[in-house]
Amino acid sequence: GGDAPAWTLEQLKDAVARDLEALLNTRAALPDDLLSGYAEAGKSVLNYGLIDFAGMCLTSDADQRRICAALRRAVERYEPRLDVVSATLRVHHELVNRVDFVIGARLRADAAAELVQFNATLKPSTQQFAIRKPGAPADGEA
Repeated sequence: GGDAPAWTLEQLKDAVARDLEALLNTRAALPDDLLSGYAEAGKSVLNYGLIDFAGMCLTSDADQRRICAALRRAVERYEPRLDVVSATLRVHHELVNRVDFVIGARLRADAAAELVQFNATLKPSTQQFAIRKPGAPADGEA
């Protein structure tokens, strides 16, 4: 029957973090501008994932804004448990081969909603993201 145990808030956050990591590590097959005339296709599984920004300059303000907007758009489209999404870049000049983002959102859980943040670390050399909840140590940090 429908008597499955309810998830705790921490379990839900862990599941969302895991699913965000999968989303951000999947590259969308088509650029948004190709699908601009097809609103439903742009939001479908056809375009699941994040744009490929291998050719973008991570030190360029304009490209940083484009990447943050792409992160926000991907989360809004494909993670229905989150809304009121924001994505910001945290610059660490002393860290090489690593770019940190903070994804903020409202987590919808049953009748309640809670503001949450996830730390997303991008390794530019591999174009791979790692997601962790605040308070969890990052790779390379003690």
